Amino acid sequence: MLLDRPYHAKILLFGEYTILNGSMALAIPYDEFSGKWSFAPLDTDVARSSHEILKGFSLNHPTHDLSLELMKHDLSKGLWFDSNIPHGFGLGSSGALIAAIYEAYSVGKGNLLEDKDLLARLEDYFHGSSSGIDPLVSLINKNLLIHDFNNVSLLEKELNLSGFFLLNTGKPRNTGPLVSIYQEKMKDPEFKRGCAEILSREVNFAIRALIDNDRSNLFHHLWLISKFQWEYFPEMIPTQMRGLWSQGLETGNYVLKLCGAGGGGFILGYSDKLSQSSLGEIFSQNEFRELAAP
Repeated sequence: MLLDRPYHAKILLFGEYTILNGSMALAIPYDEFSGKWSFAPLDTDVARSSHEILKGFSLNHPTHDLSLELMKHDLSKGLWFDSNIPHGFGLGSSGALIAAIYEAYSVGKGNLLEDKDLLARLEDYFHGSSSGIDPLVSLINKNLLIHDFNNVSLLEKELNLSGFFLLNTGKPRNTGPLVSIYQEKMKDPEFKRGCAEILSREVNFAIRALIDNDRSNLFHHLWLISKFQWEYFPEMIPTQMRGLWSQGLETGNYVLKLCGAGGGGFILGYSDKLSQSSLGEIFSQNEFRELAAP
């Protein structure tokens, strides 16, 4: 049954790449962007493109977990997914679509992990390989604490997101090649040891500091994450952001880190020293979005 509800974007606050090697991760819904089902006339390029993508999915996705005949029936009536989540920017555009498909056409829903596994299989259609985290966040519209890929829990405690912000690099990216770069770098013993002993540890510490609202330690761990990514992930930091990234590390007024795979899309930032207006002036060349409600 098609529900008249939005499926929000998601932000991976912590755990990009390191979750592949055993660190925790923290993902949250982001309601500034969302998508929902529509039968509005297919009179725009966006509507027609969405409709064709859904048709391709219904014809080519081999699954017994969905009522594809019902989906094809709705498509014959002009169904499409009306979404303003930007593609290739790390905010889970395909995850929101998969969440909507799952809720409308799944023939059997299970527990959290079973849902995640099915959502991952469905999203594989778009990414080749999916963890299922993005669509799960969009589906349940709650914060998710990922202990590892087989241990995911709802985070009922409200997070204090003051000081966090997003910067739009203006450049879309493709996750697949960036993950391949990371996996190749992991063959270097020094890089692998650094990710295991430094980056994963700091990610876990930062997640705990945010959950505990420990603001002083939060900045400290974020600075170390930013420094590590600056030194070891240069391919993932867009060229136009490198000056701002370095400036944050040098002054300590703010820090920047990857938001998802990096390489473009959005960059995540944090400051406990500067006002949002001051940060907006520093990043005046980029779309600037604070995460906490004003």
